[in-house]
Amino acid sequence: MDTVAKAMTGPVEYFRAQLEYELTPAGLKRLLDAPTHNVCVVDVRDAAMFDSGHIPGARNVPLESLPASFHSLPKDKLIVAYCSDLSCGMSAQAALELAQKGFRVQRLLGGFTEWSRHGFAVESSPVPETSQAW
Repeated sequence: MDTVAKAMTGPVEYFRAQLEYELTPAGLKRLLDAPTHNVCVVDVRDAAMFDSGHIPGARNVPLESLPASFHSLPKDKLIVAYCSDLSCGMSAQAALELAQKGFRVQRLLGGFTEWSRHGFAVESSPVPETSQAW
C-alpha cells in the first residue's frame, strides 16, 4: 500500500464508522415513528437530569450502573444511547461498553440537547409527592 493510500485509510474508516454507529435526532425519530420499531433508547445521564426531561420511552441507565443493567437490556433490539450534548462523552463510553458485550448499539449525536432543539417530543418524570406532617 502506498503512502497516500495509508494516509486515506484512517479518515475513511473513521467517517465510515461514524455513519454506521452514530444517529442524528431526525434519524432516531424516524426509527421510533416506524410502526414496529425495534429500538431501545437508553439515557445514560443521572436520574435528576433524566427526570427533568428525556426522550419519550427512554430508559434511564446512568453510565455508572450500566454494567449492572446488561442483563435487563434487550439483545434483539438496537440500543441507542444518549447523554446531554455534543460535549458529553458518556454516550460514547456507554456505546463502547454495550458493543463489547455484544449489543447492537448506536449513539445519538448531540444527545438530549439536540433532540429537544429539533422540537421533538420530550417527557418528564413526575415528581413524587411527599407528605410532611407539620
